[in-house]
Order: sequence, then structure tokens, then C-alpha cells
Amino acid sequence: MGLRIYYYISGHGFGHISRSSTLLQRMVDSEFIEQIHIISSRIPFLDLRSPKLKFRDLSLDVGVSQKDSLSIDLSLTKSELQNMEKSKERRIYEETKYIRENKINLILTDSGSLPITIALEAGITSIFLGNFTWDFIYKNYAKYDSYFLDISEKMEVEYGFATEALVLPFSCPMPQFLEKTNIGLVGRRPKLSKLKAREKFSLREDLTYILLSFGAYGLEGKHLETKNLPDTIKLVAYGVPGLSNPDILIPEVDHYPDLVTAVDFVCTKPGYGILSECYFANTPILYTDRGDFAEYPYLVSALKRGFRSIYMDQSQIISCQFKETLASFECTDFANLNTDFSTEGENEIMNRLLEYTNE
Repeated sequence: MGLRIYYYISGHGFGHISRSSTLLQRMVDSEFIEQIHIISSRIPFLDLRSPKLKFRDLSLDVGVSQKDSLSIDLSLTKSELQNMEKSKERRIYEETKYIRENKINLILTDSGSLPITIALEAGITSIFLGNFTWDFIYKNYAKYDSYFLDISEKMEVEYGFATEALVLPFSCPMPQFLEKTNIGLVGRRPKLSKLKAREKFSLREDLTYILLSFGAYGLEGKHLETKNLPDTIKLVAYGVPGLSNPDILIPEVDHYPDLVTAVDFVCTKPGYGILSECYFANTPILYTDRGDFAEYPYLVSALKRGFRSIYMDQSQIISCQFKETLASFECTDFANLNTDFSTEGENEIMNRLLEYTNE
């Protein structure tokens, strides 16, 4: 019998589900994987169907609640964590029962800690996948409220029970795992070359196109002053809530990484998903702040080390001072970048899963 996998995917942002979509295709095509139970609150994002796939709309972690794409709501985050803690015993009981009924023999979690506890209760293997853990994120907020230290310490224990951790690039410290392996990038790749992608979206060669990529919360409440843009720069967006500006190009998109590769720059708050997609597309990045999020310095370090990138203050983005930023970009020396990230993450995960079929 092949592997029957319980795959938990965090619903915080798009990075977890977008990279999981590429791994899931490999898992569906694999002969040694019999069934995959996908547990997530982001299932509608997945454009993937197979008899092997079973879907459950369920959240087993809270993430960090946000007021908008660029600021964090700690009060709501605390409330949601408290509610999750109150229901934890019931969730462990229900999910353990589900696992036994469906003869699941391995849990893969990107990147919650509770599925690891569920695996421990069910007596099966658990594998963590990610570039950060939530205990590390929450510990940063203990300076505002001691509750976040308490919940962080509980999660650190939960993560420590993982059979092993597969750590993605741009990672934060993860001392709690006894067994861990650094792996290569996992993420969505463009299907088209840059030339074909620009043709697909009818992009002109005499214009510079900047893609605004700000995730689920978009730019709600932000009014971009596009009147400040020169005629040579065109802003592009797709799936960005809060944008209704007629000066912004919003094309039809069936595969977002093709749009990432078509444009000249991506303007974004740093996140694993968009960084990996820009890397695969070889598209430079204009990045801004993302609030007090402990992952941010590690992503910025990766940007400075391995990406053609430059920082933009949020006020510069709102006032559309892109001409000045691009002038600074042109004067920046990127000759010493270490751009050789491993891109074998999916193969490494599949090879590791294969080993569990023989245990």
C-alpha cells in the first residue's frame, strides 16, 4: 500500500498554499502516494483535481491577523489564538479519529504545530515543511503582551515532537527540531519565457511595467497617486483588493507566475511565495515594510544577498515615486549577489517521502 498523507496547509497569506500547489502536482503524479487529504482554509486557491485528493476546509492554526496588507492586528490575533486553544482538545480528538478512519500514515504540515501533536496522538510520522515556525513569530510579540510568550512556548514543544523538519530557504531560526534538513526552493514557476509572457499580456517595449503584489489584503485603504507617474511607467495588478484606479493595468491571468516574468519589476511586501516566484522568473523586486513580523529581517537578508532588489518606503509607493526608485536601482551594484539558490526542493521532499514507504 502506498502512502496516505494528511497535508495541512496554513491559510495565512498565499505563500503556503502557492508553493504547496506545485508540490501537490508532484505528489498526485507519484506512484508511491495513494491518497492525499488536503486540510486548509485556502482550498479554493488550488486548481488541482484528482481521485487521489480529498479536501477538507479546516484551519488548524491562526497565523497573524492583519488590519490590512501592511499592518498587523495583535488584539484580534490574541483572541483567535485563545479560541483555538479552547478547541484544541476537541480538534485533536476529531482529527486523530479522522486519521485512523482513513488509514493515514504520515502528516505533512506547512507550517502549523498542531498537526504534529495530532500525529503524535495518532502514532504516525510527522514532517514539518516551511521557512519559519509560529512560535518564533509569536515570541516577538511578547514585548507587547506576555500571552504571546506563553503560546510561543507551548508551540515550541509541539514542533519539537516532529519526526523531522524540511527547512526551506530564507529561513528563521528553528532550534526546536531534533532532526532537520535544509532543502531547496519550492514554488510556482512561469510556463512562458519573458518574451512570450510579454506578448501574452501585450506589454510594450517602450514602457516599464511594475507589478503590485500585496496578497490577500491588497492595498485596502491606500489611494495610489498615479498622477505622479511618468508616461514611461505603467503599474500592473491582478487579484489585489482595494484597487479601482483606471490608470492601473489589470490583465486577465490564468497563471500568475507568467505575469511575474512578463513585468520589469515586482513591488511587494516580502514573503516566501513572491520571493520564490520572482527568483524563478528572474524579475527584480521593489520591497517595502510588512509590519512587525519576525520573518521580515530574514527575508530582507535574502533579498540583499541574492536578489536584484531595492527598498521603497510605503509613502513612496502610495505617492508613486517609482521614477526616483528606479533611478536608484540603476545606480546599484548587484555584481556580488549570491543568486545560486538550490531549486531542488520538490525533488528533495519527494525523495524523503519515498523513504517513508519503506519504513
